[in-house]
Amino acid sequence: MADLVYPPVIAVVKGFWKYLGFQFDFQGDENIPRKGGAILAINHVSYLDFAIAGTGALPVKRFVRFMAKKEIFDHKIAGPLMRGMHHINVDRNNGAPSYVAALKALKAGAVSYTHLTLPTSDLV
Repeated sequence: MADLVYPPVIAVVKGFWKYLGFQFDFQGDENIPRKGGAILAINHVSYLDFAIAGTGALPVKRFVRFMAKKEIFDHKIAGPLMRGMHHINVDRNNGAPSYVAALKALKAGAVSYTHLTLPTSDLV
């Protein structure tokens, strides 16, 4: 599977971090397998979590395949980017195909991150 979209998106995200003055000290990348399928589990507390999680996997040269709600894939700008980076479309009204797609991605050697909806209350 060719990754033609992911590398330029990474360059933009790295530029965004630099513009914001963000510097990260990721630890534990030795726990990310260098090949084969894996699930990346993080606490989801902001809208930037997916980009931070993906940035954390870069030192081991792995592209994270995110599971994200269908509505993002339906967006005229975000949708083509999500599909181009081979992320996994989740239809929350019919989750079985998304589950099958995630299993196929893992079996093909992907690192997958489950992207959950942010809570809408402070009672988390």
